[in-house]
Amino acid sequence: MSEQQPILCPDCGKPVEVLMACGAKSYFCNHCNELKSSQRIRGANPDLFEEKQ
Repeated sequence: MSEQQPILCPDCGKPVEVLMACGAKSYFCNHCNELKSSQRIRGANPDLFEEKQ
């Protein structure tokens, strides 16, 4: 079994919660208490998001 790496907040480095609704993903940091943009999440976790070519 492969355990997935947590997606980390670009500001505080704590794991974020992934919210999925209507086909869209949102990222919420409970430590910072705010939504994080997908672009910033991808930039802070490049190994988890492979570029599509």
